[in-house]
Amino acid sequence: MRGRGGQTRARGPAEERLAAAFASLGFGSLTPIQKKAVPVIAQRRDTLVIAPTGSGKTECSVIPIFARASRTRRDGRTKVLYVTPLRALNKDVFRRIGRYADSAGLTMAIRHGDTPQSARRRMAASPPDVLITTPETLVVMLSQERMLAALSELEWVVIDEVHELLPSERGAQLSLSLERLALNSSRELTRVGLSATVGNAGEAAKLVSGASRKCRIVRDRSRRRYDVDVVLVEGGLPSVADEIARLAAPAARSSPVLLFTNTRGEAELLAALLRERAAGVPIDLHHGSLSRGVREESESSLREGRGGIVVCTSSLELGLDIGSVDLVMHYGSPRQVSRMVQRIGRSRHAGSGPARGIIVAPDADDYMEARAILDRAREGSMEEQPMHHGALDVLAHHLVGLALQPRQHICPARHAVAHTQRR
Repeated sequence: MRGRGGQTRARGPAEERLAAAFASLGFGSLTPIQKKAVPVIAQRRDTLVIAPTGSGKTECSVIPIFARASRTRRDGRTKVLYVTPLRALNKDVFRRIGRYADSAGLTMAIRHGDTPQSARRRMAASPPDVLITTPETLVVMLSQERMLAALSELEWVVIDEVHELLPSERGAQLSLSLERLALNSSRELTRVGLSATVGNAGEAAKLVSGASRKCRIVRDRSRRRYDVDVVLVEGGLPSVADEIARLAAPAARSSPVLLFTNTRGEAELLAALLRERAAGVPIDLHHGSLSRGVREESESSLREGRGGIVVCTSSLELGLDIGSVDLVMHYGSPRQVSRMVQRIGRSRHAGSGPARGIIVAPDADDYMEARAILDRAREGSMEEQPMHHGALDVLAHHLVGLALQPRQHICPARHAVAHTQRR
């Protein structure tokens, strides 16, 4: 590595261990965001990592965290908490980072609303080193004495898809939960946030670390290129379905095509029309109201690269690993730059070339709006997402929780003061 004046300096022991950890997991070289973020996270700094979809944000956080957690692990205590905004993401994250945890000798589990009671009892009796959960389930765990004991030596929290939580009451709820986790833990708590699309990084950093602590913002400022066409198709949904079938068929025969819609009703209707009009092309449907089995079947098909069209809503917008998708289509204007970047960015997810997309506009208004959004995306101009303020119902909920929380699970105030001073 190079120091001041361009002189080469030797790697320290910690850097050598991290380099060996990445190499052992098959990473011959690091992506730009990994080169920037890994040293910061390894120094236990609260960090917000902002980088395009598919740039390796997850790896740049969990690999150095797991390397450090493996040296301080103790049976019966959870060291790392990974928070995702959707239950559907939990299993995907579990599958993606499982081998990283295994290589570090760490155990891992998922806890959310669908987790069976038997699994919850096992988890409370024998807590995993790494626990994946959602903001809502985290609030529930903070009211359970055995889980508070399991989290009493927590050292790391990773918050995935920060932009999804920032403007809502869920973000306010999570910020209070993080403060309660810090009070409950006898260890210094380090927080890492991950996001692909955020226009106001300073606000997002406050959600991650709290207003009174410093948070390093590490950003990959390279702009992803977008090879996107905007097509105007008037005449109603049947005409739109005919045009989508024509445009998607060549790509769908060799690899999956994602077709995003803004509502579940549009997804249902377009899927039904495409089954009639896209002869020989398999059509799948994916949205939050479908059963978990149906959703997982579509996700498995995507990861295996089977040809066809998957009609979906925001359920596939976030960080699910969907394998190799060469083309993403969108019915109607995406309405927001961040949404377009997130959805069209699912194509060529590994960063092998510009994101490829087609936006099918049903009228002139949607056509003009989609063109304006595309121009802003190419300029890197993203909407700001203001943090949600004044969530008094969330505050009341947590005050009740604190009143019920056993005193032995609230660490002395001097620990919190020392934690702030070290920052």
